[in-house]
Amino acid sequence: MSNISTAIDALLQARLRQLPEVQNESERWHTLGEHLAELDDALADLRAHTTMDAELVTSLTLPQLTEIQLAVGQAADSFRVIASRFTRTTVNIGVSGAARMGKSTLLQSVSGLDDNQIPTGHGIPVTAVRSRIFHSPTVRRAELEMHSPESFLAAVISPLHAALDLSPAPRTVAEFRDWVYPEVLPDTRHRVLLTRLRELQSALMSYEPLLTGGVKTVPLEEVRPFVAYPTHEEISKAGERVGRAYAAVREARIECAFPHEHVARIGIVDLPGLGEVVADAERRHVAGLRNEVDAVLVVKRSSDTSSFFDETDTAGLGLLDEVRGFVRSTGEFAYLVHNTDPDKLHLAENLRGDLLRNVNGGEPDRFFTVFETDVRDPERVGREVLGPLLKRMAEGLPVMDAEVLAGTRTQASSVRDRTRLQLTDLRRALDQVARRAGVPEEVNEAKAAQLRSTIARRLRVLVGELAAEAHGSVLDQGFGEAVEKAYEDVLGWIQDGFGKGADTWKEEALTCMITEGHAAAFAGPEFSRIRVEISRRFAALDDFFTARLTAAWDRTAALLAAECGALFKDEGSRQEDSASGSDDATATATPSARSGRDVLAELAELFASSSQPCPGLASAVNSLLDVRLEYRTLLYPRVRPDLAPLNLQVTHPDTGEQMQQVAVPLTAEGAEHLHELFNSLAEQAAFRIQRSLSQEAAVPAVVIHALVEQFEDTLIRSGTSVMEFRRFVRSYRNDLWPAEFKGIDEANSRFARVLRVTQDISKALEEGQR
Repeated sequence: MSNISTAIDALLQARLRQLPEVQNESERWHTLGEHLAELDDALADLRAHTTMDAELVTSLTLPQLTEIQLAVGQAADSFRVIASRFTRTTVNIGVSGAARMGKSTLLQSVSGLDDNQIPTGHGIPVTAVRSRIFHSPTVRRAELEMHSPESFLAAVISPLHAALDLSPAPRTVAEFRDWVYPEVLPDTRHRVLLTRLRELQSALMSYEPLLTGGVKTVPLEEVRPFVAYPTHEEISKAGERVGRAYAAVREARIECAFPHEHVARIGIVDLPGLGEVVADAERRHVAGLRNEVDAVLVVKRSSDTSSFFDETDTAGLGLLDEVRGFVRSTGEFAYLVHNTDPDKLHLAENLRGDLLRNVNGGEPDRFFTVFETDVRDPERVGREVLGPLLKRMAEGLPVMDAEVLAGTRTQASSVRDRTRLQLTDLRRALDQVARRAGVPEEVNEAKAAQLRSTIARRLRVLVGELAAEAHGSVLDQGFGEAVEKAYEDVLGWIQDGFGKGADTWKEEALTCMITEGHAAAFAGPEFSRIRVEISRRFAALDDFFTARLTAAWDRTAALLAAECGALFKDEGSRQEDSASGSDDATATATPSARSGRDVLAELAELFASSSQPCPGLASAVNSLLDVRLEYRTLLYPRVRPDLAPLNLQVTHPDTGEQMQQVAVPLTAEGAEHLHELFNSLAEQAAFRIQRSLSQEAAVPAVVIHALVEQFEDTLIRSGTSVMEFRRFVRSYRNDLWPAEFKGIDEANSRFARVLRVTQDISKALEEGQR
């Protein structure tokens, strides 16, 4: 791989490394646009409320909101386009130039294609469709993106109608077919445009079936009529009915093997139409190319009639500035190709001098680099144009990428500042609404104190009940039953030959002892298996613990739901209550279809996402939910010593020395004795565990009591509790006490929605600036 190819691969990889950041920027601006649209709806909803007087309505109108929404959408789109630029797997070079300058010949020399794919001609424009040409060592084909009927009318026919002042434009292809156009127009340019329009109408039958809006694949040998105007010979032979398949094509993608080195990651974009007299052809052909081409070659040929850089050429460079975008240096983006004719050296000298004086201010390559070559010679084009250009691009593209990204960010920063200014104005208006139409703050504080006190009393009763259950004289019958059930399960497993059947177990023991020559080979692993399995079976107590924890959540949720109005109803129920004016604040018991855990999780979300967030209250609820009662963590450490005898090597009870407790003959009688020993030791261990667990019957209740007591203490008495209950009441007052607050407070949720959306917008703006 050459140095140029290596450098191009490196810059494409550098682009990919920047892609995640650019995509995140695009997503942030897209999200900001969604928030602004919601703000528009929320403000309209608030303004429409019956309690709002005219002055308040006026203050809640943001005249620039629509304009800012458009600017935010453009910012999101700009970052999306940059992401597309950084995603490309090729460096794209645009080739431009007026008709008869040698542009198509240069494209042939670069790509290796011929007149059947990139036609050339003398005296008339020949290229009708913008084409993208990519190097491929194996694929040789053309993919044609076809117009739909709607896009054909919008992109081809409507511009011609507009240029000719023919209003309105046809709305359907059938209308276009039947449209009656004037025979002639006085203005010369208009006559040419009218001729093009009539030609398209006359040839409609040849391309109407192609207006599918899809992609059509054709061999390169057959692509010419889809990308080029018909030749003089074709027009002379067919007249007005000559085929014009190109009219149905939006764009062509061509793949073929380029006859040059350094081209594996190169794409060539053919830009037809510069200098043509077709309606707005130049702009239509460069539309959408910003960030799609990395450099442009502008071809200029020295001839008897074109040995100077004229107004058309200058206008073409100006048009390419739109494609350049935020790239600062025009000369790094656009390059001039002086197409020379070896047989007319005097004409080349004339154009050479004009380019030096009038384009580059008397200094070679001062503003624009000029590549001089004979575009008919592929070898010269590769040596004199393509090689030097790719070297310049390998060095300059990282700088241009940085300029594009910096320019887009600067533009977006301006939009960000304007959005912040609008938010500042809105906050002032919202403060005015709150002062003039809101419920007095002392009322909010009183209701918050009432809610906090009522919940505190209910929680205190629940904590008392749980304390009695934890420290009462009557042990938890359910726990005893759960322990007994686990114990019986373990005994049944032991009596079943430790899950294998007694005869099978003894047969396996005898086989292993005889094979290995001692009983320890079987006894050691089997002690471990039995010890683990007994412990695992007692872990079935987890079902009991889960049921007790779930019951505690249910009891806690029920008392909170009883005080929190319609907050725990589904959205449909809330809307029905709002419409009917229901004031039954006690009809809020936890819905039977929902668990206490679900209700508590919803309450935590309400605390966290209210218009004035309550993180301390949310944390208290989440901490209660983030609890697991499990046998392995709660009780297993206490019964672990009861499993100690189930080991091959144990401690002698009298001497304290280590001893091996298995010694049996290597016979069937020895295996029988071994089975009896294991049975006895396992049953004793199970009994000890059952007895130890029975002594811990109060532990689950004690733990649950402690959990709920801690929850109550945190929810009611943390340092931020009073403040956050006030915030909670401000955010959900209407839902908590729907019958007590009418008038503007009936629209509190509308006001809160506006506040929430403004907070979302502020957050999005801050994230975008970091």
